[in-house]
Amino acid sequence: MQKFINIMVVLLVAAVLYLGIIVDFKRTQTMEALGVSDVELQGHKRVIDEDYRRLTIKFDGRGKHIQTMQNSIVQLNERVRTVVDSLGNKIDETNFFLKQVEEQLRADIRSIEGDIIGINDDLSTYKRRTNRSILDIQEVVRRLEDDLKALDAQVNPKKGEE
Repeated sequence: MQKFINIMVVLLVAAVLYLGIIVDFKRTQTMEALGVSDVELQGHKRVIDEDYRRLTIKFDGRGKHIQTMQNSIVQLNERVRTVVDSLGNKIDETNFFLKQVEEQLRADIRSIEGDIIGINDDLSTYKRRTNRSILDIQEVVRRLEDDLKALDAQVNPKKGEE
């Protein structure tokens, strides 16, 4: 049993030496490699962090610009709605005014047409009267000429013989 304990102690010492020297040496080398890698990765992390910070600033700035644009678009939409409503009202008023003007023009045209018909009737009547007067004047002139010839024949009997 003493041998067994000695063997176990030797194995235990060998295991401790193996773990302490070989495994610990590999662990130390691995830790040193990881330390170097950490330093290198820290540099990469700083670059990435800086890039991330810059992108965040850009996105924040763009977000503010987008917010400003959205607010401007909302304000413009409100102004457009106001102007459209105003134009709609003005168009309705103009249409109403045009209908009134059209009705007034139609009434005036009917009145003018009636006046023209009345003037045409008056003109026709005036023409007939004028034509009758002219015919009457011509008849009177013929009679006067005949009477003048008769009087001239009585006053100058010699003229009538020639």
